Amino acid sequence: MSPGISICLPNYNGADYLAEAIESVLVQSYSDFELLIGDDGSSDNSREIIASYVRKDPRIVFWTNEERLGLFGNYNACLKKAKGRYIKPFAHDDLLEPDALSRLSAVLEGNPDVSLVSSERRWIGSRGETIEGAVHFTEDQYLCGKEVIIANLITLSNWVGEPSAVMFRGCDKGEGFDQSLYHYGDIEYWFRILSKGDLVYLSKPVCRFRRHEQSNTTINLAGLYFAMDIFRIGDKYKHYLNELGETKEHFAARAIEKIALQMDHLVRNEDLKLPTVIAARPAGHEQFVRADNDVLREALFESTGRVTSLLKELLQTQNELEHRQGECERLRAAVNQMSNSVSWRLTAPLRTVREKIGTKE
Repeated sequence: MSPGISICLPNYNGADYLAEAIESVLVQSYSDFELLIGDDGSSDNSREIIASYVRKDPRIVFWTNEERLGLFGNYNACLKKAKGRYIKPFAHDDLLEPDALSRLSAVLEGNPDVSLVSSERRWIGSRGETIEGAVHFTEDQYLCGKEVIIANLITLSNWVGEPSAVMFRGCDKGEGFDQSLYHYGDIEYWFRILSKGDLVYLSKPVCRFRRHEQSNTTINLAGLYFAMDIFRIGDKYKHYLNELGETKEHFAARAIEKIALQMDHLVRNEDLKLPTVIAARPAGHEQFVRADNDVLREALFESTGRVTSLLKELLQTQNELEHRQGECERLRAAVNQMSNSVSWRLTAPLRTVREKIGTKE
């Protein structure tokens, strides 16, 4: 008999966090699940950790890929084996809240027009400490799938959520993640699923999303791979924006602005340097990373210096403008106060006489 939920957990050298992630699955209040763990040729003791849990719980299915597939390829390997009515992607360094499966599946069970359910997530660091993260909605939301796609294309972001935050129907899994994408493979997959139905977004988090130096998110941002994905996704889904009247040129301008701001943030706040950019390699994408991509990423980074300079000039101009506006407001207030004063009204006749004398002269 098929399980209610298939949890897809790709792993590569995740020993530091893997046991904690698996434990968060095994304590779920919803117990009718299979946990599919595909190891992508780890060189740490990940497989020993997984094997120890396989011996304890028959719901865990574990294998090692014959060759490196990368993150999205490994997800797809899990999806091919998934037999559940619902699919729950997961990550080896994230954590599920104890009621995650029950809450997410209940939404799909009760809303046949919903193809994807997601939620807010708590952000944690390498040691599990709470860190600040974006909050998108403070109340549950029911959103039209097409409108969600357009909203994310306009903002050039993924506020729908990372894999650990979502669940969808097994009948909608299709061909899985696009393995040619580096960073935004998840939101592109959500777009395809949302083309079949709507989204419910839960305001109470179902997972804790971990940020650390070795995470796929960190590597992809440092390597500037997100920049190339933005243009690829924009081209693939341009028909949504064409309906709103946006041209290819206008999208390119928005994309460049988004990329420039993100790069400036990485350089200013995370001390990103060129050697880090060149060294960053998304797991499993060795066959896609070509020399021209390296040249492009180096050029993007080198352009950041000019972008940063322009942003500084813009900030200085804005500050100067705000300062002068403040001076004008203070002067206007002083004039109003003077014109409404008793002394100003009392001296009105004298000013009239002086004006007439001045005219005669």
